[in-house]
Amino acid sequence: MDAAPASSGLVIGRYVLFDEIAAGGMATVHLGRLRGAIGFARTVAIKRLHPALSRDADFTAMFMDEAKIAARIRHPNVVSVLDVVHEGGELFLVMDYVQGESLARLMRAIRPGVIPPRIAVTVIAQMLHGLHAAHEATSEHGDPLGIVHRDVSPQNVMVGSDGVTRVLDFGVAKAAHRAQTTRDGSIKGKISYMAPEQLLSENVDRRADVYAASVVLWEALTGQRLFDGDNQGRVVRKILDEPVPPPSSVAPGLPPALDGALMRGLERDVAKRWQSARELAAALEQALPPATPTMIGEWVEAIAGSSLMDRARRVKDIESRSDIVPAIQSVREEKTLIETPHSARRPILNNPTVPQAFAVMTRTPQDEIVSEDVRFSSAPPAGADTPNVTIPESGRVPVTDLKTAMDKALGPLDTPSSGSKPKLQIPSPFAPMPVQTLAITPLAKLDAVPVPVTPARAMEPVASEPEARPSAAPKRGRRMLTIGIVLCVLGLLAAAFAVTWTLLLHKQ
Repeated sequence: MDAAPASSGLVIGRYVLFDEIAAGGMATVHLGRLRGAIGFARTVAIKRLHPALSRDADFTAMFMDEAKIAARIRHPNVVSVLDVVHEGGELFLVMDYVQGESLARLMRAIRPGVIPPRIAVTVIAQMLHGLHAAHEATSEHGDPLGIVHRDVSPQNVMVGSDGVTRVLDFGVAKAAHRAQTTRDGSIKGKISYMAPEQLLSENVDRRADVYAASVVLWEALTGQRLFDGDNQGRVVRKILDEPVPPPSSVAPGLPPALDGALMRGLERDVAKRWQSARELAAALEQALPPATPTMIGEWVEAIAGSSLMDRARRVKDIESRSDIVPAIQSVREEKTLIETPHSARRPILNNPTVPQAFAVMTRTPQDEIVSEDVRFSSAPPAGADTPNVTIPESGRVPVTDLKTAMDKALGPLDTPSSGSKPKLQIPSPFAPMPVQTLAITPLAKLDAVPVPVTPARAMEPVASEPEARPSAAPKRGRRMLTIGIVLCVLGLLAAAFAVTWTLLLHKQ
């Protein structure tokens, strides 16, 4: 397939495929990394379907449809489907990575022993809660999706070192089943965990998953296979016809309530079976006190500690290797940004009342000013009577050169004494800059500054500074004096009126 290696990994779109951690009849499971923008990365599990399935057009179409439906399931006891990638003629299913072990491997590791009953019941109860969430999933419009796993088995149950059980592979079994039955009518899958109605190709609903979960619990409590035989025909006959012994007959000491809940889940008659996974989970939790997540996590680490530590080291190594690629990309983007001239990113501020060199000083703080040359023209262009400022091609101006140029053009600033302010007040770059607020030497003095010329970037001549207008202070003083006199006269008239009015009242 067309994919580029990255740090010993295989790049597939925005993912990098690394070491294989599991294999099955349909796919291999690999560690992977999701590479996002600005250096974001995340460890994921990537299921890589076998090439024979990927080349099957019918299966590919059905797999994509079922994977989209499975992505609608959101529950702590379900391994989330993050993405589906169809690239280079191959199919990849991207899922959450769980630091844990499959229930199948844990059961094999403790044989001929059995899982402690409280842990076994809690693991299966959590699995049932995840199945119930899938059965209740709806579309974006609230319509029931009717999701049925169809392949509930110890291989598809992950028990994490955090003590949480998660179901995986929703939709994959359904797509595979539809592809096979459409072609030749055969049934493929883990027959030992199939409900009778599924074996008989009848209508299958959520109760088929309840049956399969009950088979898994029976085996977890007893340490034996419930339906086993020399060939598939023998297995099918046991499922359809032979009586099922209660788990306490194989593992004495189990409470009768647990026997009753489990045997109802194994009813061949769909109507007599638990009608939902949540009902069976509630019955199991009442029959035996659930184990805590700490107990389950410690048990998982005790059984599979070495493999979990090895996988943790591989994950750490993969994370350190895979993060090199986005890191290099980020450095390149940053270098490109730094090397971009200012003229290409932000135009230089224009103010016809001040020299261009001063306008450069008024840039926002985000604009870098790095070491480059700044050049002033020694003679203005024809017809101009003011000097010219030229910005170099890179658009960058050193602060030290600007200070020297300003001192030459405007004269040195007065050194402020204690408690005083300098005469030159540079306003905020976002505020207007009236020239009368600056103590600027007349521009005519700039003619004497000998500086090299760069005609290619020469500015237009700066207009001559207008002559200062006569001060308006005397006019304002006369106006205020007139107003004062008028107010005094009015006050005297008011006082005379008051005296006259008092005398008249006294005579009466």
